[in-house]
Amino acid sequence: MEGKKIIRTVITVGLVVVLITVIIVSQGYDPKNPHSAIPKEEWVSGKKGHGYTVLNNQNPQKQCYGCHEKQGLGGKAYCQSCHDQSSVEFNLPE
Repeated sequence: MEGKKIIRTVITVGLVVVLITVIIVSQGYDPKNPHSAIPKEEWVSGKKGHGYTVLNNQNPQKQCYGCHEKQGLGGKAYCQSCHDQSSVEFNLPE
């Protein structure tokens, strides 16, 4: 009987620790942002960051642009300024 109590106590403490860990980790998660699991520096200039994604995405203006604009992450002028700096020949759709 004493052994079962110890096992139950260990399991209960373990579950409480896991629950607390999940709560702490989930505080930084934004369900509206598909990039929230990636640090901003990695996303902006990392190996598989923004440029990689845009180059490998078949339709970034359809899949990304609308959401970025809604989130206040820059509209057409913002995107075009980066394209101009990078010498990328692309005009966003009207």
